[in-house]
Amino acid sequence: MDYLIKNADVADFDTLKTRTRDILISNGRFSKIADHIEESADVTVIDADHKLAMPGFVDAHTHMAQSFIKGPLDDVPITEWLIRLFAIDAKMDSEIYYYATLLGCLQSLRFGTTCINEMGDLARIDEQLRAFEDAGIRTTYGVSTTDVPENDATPIYSLEESLRIHQKVYDRVHGKNNGLIKASVAPAGLPAVSKKLAKACKKFADEHGILYHTHLGEGKTETENVAKTYGLNGEGEALYEIDVLDANVLLAHSIWISDKEIDLIKEKGAIPVYCPNTNLKISDGIPKIAQMIEKGIDVCLGCDGEASSSNRDMIREARIGAYLQKGATLVPTVLDASTVFKMMTINGAKALGYDDLGLIKEGYLADLILVDTSNELSMTDIEHRVSNLLYCGDGHMVDTVFVNGEMKVKNKKLVDFDEKEIIARCSELISRLNRETGNA
Repeated sequence: MDYLIKNADVADFDTLKTRTRDILISNGRFSKIADHIEESADVTVIDADHKLAMPGFVDAHTHMAQSFIKGPLDDVPITEWLIRLFAIDAKMDSEIYYYATLLGCLQSLRFGTTCINEMGDLARIDEQLRAFEDAGIRTTYGVSTTDVPENDATPIYSLEESLRIHQKVYDRVHGKNNGLIKASVAPAGLPAVSKKLAKACKKFADEHGILYHTHLGEGKTETENVAKTYGLNGEGEALYEIDVLDANVLLAHSIWISDKEIDLIKEKGAIPVYCPNTNLKISDGIPKIAQMIEKGIDVCLGCDGEASSSNRDMIREARIGAYLQKGATLVPTVLDASTVFKMMTINGAKALGYDDLGLIKEGYLADLILVDTSNELSMTDIEHRVSNLLYCGDGHMVDTVFVNGEMKVKNKKLVDFDEKEIIARCSELISRLNRETGNA
């Protein structure tokens, strides 16, 4: 179906101003954007009524099935957190894993996220793929592999097993759902991944033309262990030494990295993913995001998993991320609204390998959100709606969502799902999981 969106106030992230435009969506792309476009019988017309129009948000680091583990791991130290996470995950059957992934995707869509980068679970590829397809969200998907035990709960795979896993993921998911789903290689990260496995996974990613997605420098102790093991500054320098870093590599968290490693990341063009809610809640630490941006590194943003972040709302993620960097540096101008909105959209899209996503621009893929601020007491300043959305808004203000030109949210409700049924079924399954894991 083609759509003509009339009277949309399109946000300009450079000026933080808006311009009223008509937007024609045809064959999944923005085919025309103009001050006025004539209506025709073969398109569905939507009057945006001066709602704020933005590109869909890109969540560049996710663990969607953790939507069912939001609460049981609150206020737990990271080592215990990880062990308990594996224990709960082991109790999640196929139905639970499907609905847990679906719930994460539907929350994301409802809050204006149209594209995710998922680090998933080997045992649940089919369930997760079905959830991505049913939700209709744009997805890059890889599964986590490890070959070095960090603790008794760490699953271990040989190099050969890991490569077979990544081949299975590629064959199973790449190009699915009319191209909305792409495969990635997603080793968990050092120290749970040896340098030999990391190098082999990068070779696989390059040969298949896909993304390499990993954790980097998330834990202080783990990073110190890597530094001692290899006689280097840390995980970032280790990846540099084995030639893993380049522009097709996403580095989730990137907290415990040295100034030298930031320079190495800049040199190679790798992309850090900032996950501030997780960094704060489980006390991982504060990454040097402001310093990275000052050096010209195109950082993007991710909500991580809800077991650690409790959040799928990119607006809230972005706000706390901006405030955290301002407070840490004592410089109010760092992570300004213009920079942060680009982190949420075009930076994430480019990091995931898209050169036609993340902007409202003719010819680009039609991932679009309309934000309704008209009935919000906190958003009465029309001239500053764009920056105010970041600093005092949230995802509940998102009214309409398009993914690839298909409407997924209308009037703040999911189009393809009965929300009451989803809530009831997920609540039932979560309660069952809580009972089985002793968290009821």
